Amino acid sequence: MPVGDHCRRRFSLVRADETIREAAIRMRDEATGCLVVVDEKKRPIGMLTDRDVIMQTLRRARDPEKTLVGDVMHDEITTLWETTPLLTAFRRMRADGLRRIPVIDPEGRAIGVMEWDDAVQIIAAELDQAARVAQANVATSGS
Repeated sequence: MPVGDHCRRRFSLVRADETIREAAIRMRDEATGCLVVVDEKKRPIGMLTDRDVIMQTLRRARDPEKTLVGDVMHDEITTLWETTPLLTAFRRMRADGLRRIPVIDPEGRAIGVMEWDDAVQIIAAELDQAARVAQANVATSGS
């Protein structure tokens, strides 16, 4: 199962040259705690979280009207190809301690976000299905 089949296709973008205030308003209006920072071709170049806004801007008494997303974002970004197998994505998320990873198409453009919460739900559904199959096998072999 490729990541592209399970990632969130509704996600929020921001440009590095937008202000933190603009980004915070977008987070509020779109009810999200994370924005994918993209270049002019919609390729991910960073991530901005609500925690970044608080810790890097407000806590440091920076003016959100003058501070740019590019000054605060995480620019060491991990991405996943839409064809990346889910198991590979899960392992990378766990190994790197990431809760969200942008998913990209063959041109490197952001097309979605794989979130840890979604990954856990997918794993739980797969385990549930496996348990049902095992129970069915036990029931038919025991008769």
